[in-house]
Order: sequence, then structure tokens, then C-alpha cells
Amino acid sequence: MKNYLLPALLGTSIALVSYVLGAMALPSVEVQRIAKQTTVQIVGCGFASGVIIQKNQNTYTVLTVAHAVRNKGCEIATPDDRKYRPSQIKTFPNQVDLAVVTFTSSNSYPLAKLIDNSDRVEAGETIYVSGFPVSTAITTPVFTFVKGDVASNSSTKQQGKGYSLIYSNNTLPGHSGGPVWNDRGEVIAIHGQGDVDTKLQETTNADVRIKTGFNLGITVNTFTKLATAAGLSGYTPVSVAAKSKPVDDLIASSLQKESKGDYRGMLADLDRAIAIAPQRGVLYFNRGVARTGLKDSKGAIADYDRAIAINPNDAGAYKNRSIAKSNVGNNKGAIADSNRAITLNPTDPIAYNVRALAQVQSGNYPAASEDSSRAIALNPENSWAYLLRSVAKIQSGNLEEGLDDLNRAIVLNPRDGSAYQLRGALKSLSQDKQGAVADLKKAAQLYQQQGLTDNYNSVIKEIKRLGF
Repeated sequence: MKNYLLPALLGTSIALVSYVLGAMALPSVEVQRIAKQTTVQIVGCGFASGVIIQKNQNTYTVLTVAHAVRNKGCEIATPDDRKYRPSQIKTFPNQVDLAVVTFTSSNSYPLAKLIDNSDRVEAGETIYVSGFPVSTAITTPVFTFVKGDVASNSSTKQQGKGYSLIYSNNTLPGHSGGPVWNDRGEVIAIHGQGDVDTKLQETTNADVRIKTGFNLGITVNTFTKLATAAGLSGYTPVSVAAKSKPVDDLIASSLQKESKGDYRGMLADLDRAIAIAPQRGVLYFNRGVARTGLKDSKGAIADYDRAIAINPNDAGAYKNRSIAKSNVGNNKGAIADSNRAITLNPTDPIAYNVRALAQVQSGNYPAASEDSSRAIALNPENSWAYLLRSVAKIQSGNLEEGLDDLNRAIVLNPRDGSAYQLRGALKSLSQDKQGAVADLKKAAQLYQQQGLTDNYNSVIKEIKRLGF
């Protein structure tokens, strides 16, 4: 079959009784036991998590994020599988994304210990996030405890709404509001924002951003500063001189710029950070993201090479390097890198998508379809996987199933111009010109809104070719 649909896809950037603990680090299983006894699930108004931090007679206080309890009908599900209606919900001032929820029970529940001073947390420290994630693949939320590392803890550079702690833990929806733990079983922050491939699924075209994969939390120090204003007693704000953390500040600044698409500014921040700390692999990883955003795939590959040399088990670096290699036509190298990423993290659907992309570009459509199907099995709401599988099926001559996948991709992500463009191309092949033009016009509208000038112009040319 003629490779009519590939130009629209190829060559683009796919883009967790109080505990009294000493200073000694605990085995991760001990921290997990503490987390499991104090982490609660928020249900009835969505899916989120929280942590029990205070008790006054029979009234318990749960700390979570404000956006988890905005809707009505919330209930607190405790570790013993009991559910309680909140007696009160209070959000924090200054638009900080924190809330405290109280419930009354005659049962006895342990309390989590908060760290005395979260400013002491340093980049590179091992931390854990506990909570109850949910996805269509996880039909019944279960307690999870995921490990990661602190990337930045800047007290001077916040990402908005009180978020300042940046870390690498592989979180999912439902983890929001859950506690972030250090290796001494102390809560250092509340998790609230994930940055894991969120923009990879917006579109498979030129504006796709290879995300850093970092997550954001609101530190305990931010909580204690505002606790009294939120009606909580017993918490004293920490009064310490701000410790200079130039590298952490630069990482935080670079991520702010990345979220705005300012890759040149991101690159400049990371160049300065690398000059200060040339042995921190995360800096090269992030700079690879910036270079990819600037269409410098060769430079991105060199940065991912450095990140992998420093941390040979960095699955994210292999995954991102695979995409960069696909962008320069090195499909064999891209497949090898995605193989390594999958070996290191076999439950990451995006890694299968990345390999599927390389397989499509290599012309191995059966393998691409298989990888896309694996990604869908891990995350049935992954629009990118349906889009890739549609291309593989269409190129194999299975037009009907390819169209079904395109329709599903559009339902899951109606702002993906490439899906409309591909569906328009497919309808054009089947002589449905009216349907083709309608889809192509929708693609053009989305491309124009998203500032994708080259994509917009290519679709306009196709519309004119069809006589409209």
C-alpha cells in the first residue's frame, strides 16, 4: 500500500499513634508500613489521597490537596476500609493548593510525623510517594508506594499554587494529595501535580514536548506557614535563613520555562546549572528535553548519552533518546533504546509507544501494532497508542480497523490535529471527499490554534488539492 499517511506522522517530535523516629534511615519496607497505616483514600468526589496528621479527641485531620476535594460527596476511606463523611473541609489561603479535611471516629488511627524543616531536603535524596492511583487499567484503586529521587527543593522558586518540591517518582492520577516521605518515615511534602508524558498525548506533531517526567509537591514548610490561617493549631512556622541552592533554583526556573515552551530560556538555565554541577545526570536529561524542543535532536542525543553514562538505569533517558534517534532516522538505535527502557520499566505505556513509532518508521507494521496494543492494555485512555496503531493497521491494508482506532483516538483527545488529518487522508482514499475535507478543516483549525504553522500549511494544501 502506498505510504500516503506516513508524512503526517514521520519526522515529528513525539514529543504517599505518632511515630517517633531517630535520624537513621529506615529500610524502605518500614517506611512503606508507616505510609500504609496513615495514608487515606478520598472517594465519592473523584479519586485522590491524603494523610492523617492530627487527632483531637475523636476528630482526625487529613492533609491533602485542595483540588481533590472541590466537588461534593467526598468520603475518607481509612486503612481499615471504613468510610467517613467529612465533618469539615478547609482550603488554604493565597491560592496554595492544600486543604485539611476532618472526620470523626471512635477507632484508633496512627498519625504521620511531619518533618521539622523541609528546607533540609536535598536534591538526590531518595523519597517515596504513597496513595491510591486509579486508571482504566486499575479498576479498583489499591495502595501503592513508589520510589524516586528529589530533583530540586528550591525555597525561592515556586511553580505556582505553593508547589516547589520536584521529584522523579512515577505517579498516577489518584496519587494527588498523597504524602511524600523521606527515608526516615517523615512526611516532607504533599504530592499534587504529575508531569509524566502529559503533553506527549496532546499530539504527535511538531509541538509535542518530551516531558521531563518530574512531579511537584507542596512542602511541609509551606504548610506550617499557613496552618494557623487555615484554622489549624499546633504548627509553628520554621524560621531559618534561606539556604542558597543555586542548582535547585536553576532547575526550578528551567521547568517553569519548559512549561511555557520557552526552550531557549530552559537551555540557558541548564547550561548554568551544568557549569556548577557537571556530575548531576538530571541536568543533562533536562537539557536533552530543551534541545529536543529546539529541534536539535543530535544535541539532545549527546545530552542523553551523558545522562545515561552517569545513571545507566535511567529508563526515561533511554526513552527520550529513542525519540531523538527516531527524529534523525536512526530507527535501529531508537528500537534498541526503547528495548532498554522497556526492560527497565516494563509497565510504562509510553515506552511501548516510542518503540511503536520507531517500528512504524522502519516499516515493521505488525511489530508497531503489537507495541501499540501493549500500550493500550497498560493505559486504555492512551490516544497516542490508538493513533500509532491506526497507522500500522492502515499501512498493512486493514483500513476498517485503522479507522476504528482513529475514531477512538479522536474521542480520547479531540484536540489532536494529526488524528483528524490522518482520518481525512483515509477518507480521501475511500473517495469520501466531503468527509475528508471536514476532517482536514478541523485539523487546520487545531493546528492554527496551537501555532503549528507548517502543519497548518500542509493541510491547507491538501484541502486545495481536493478542490475545496
